Amino acid sequence: MPAETVPASTQSDGKWRITTVPIGSNALSVAILNGATSKPITYGLTADGWNYSKTQATVEDKRLTLIANLARPGKTTETWEVKCVESAVADTADAIFSALAISGATIQLNVRRAVDNATTHTIGQIADIHTVVVGTRRPQAPVENGVDTVAYTLYPVLPTVNGGVLVA
Repeated sequence: MPAETVPASTQSDGKWRITTVPIGSNALSVAILNGATSKPITYGLTADGWNYSKTQATVEDKRLTLIANLARPGKTTETWEVKCVESAVADTADAIFSALAISGATIQLNVRRAVDNATTHTIGQIADIHTVVVGTRRPQAPVENGVDTVAYTLYPVLPTVNGGVLVA
């Protein structure tokens, strides 16, 4: 028996839901998330299609004659590369991101984890909200026994809301 608690894990397969929410709408509102203007795009992304990274700079705090260099946490940088199954069908990840790349409009992404994808958004669930602008559409090279894919870079325009609680 371990000397410390072993936390339960959650499986990601079938447990993510990424939903686009128009700017100006409350991306934590169940009414908005389950309404006609918000679009789930999770299954339009490839298995490796959500490459999100968050890094933090180090602020050096060197002191005269101190034998150790001190440091403090600096600014964070978020980056995304998303890869979608190529599709001209309306309301798919590719079609939505393509239109946003052309228009330059800002979009909110509600990212919910650890709940079945098929489960509608309900009050009390936890999600992250990313507010981004979508970069240019980049068709990817074909691969043997594969599907056509496209990639986009997402650029944050507001700080991410981590661990937001869904409300009515």
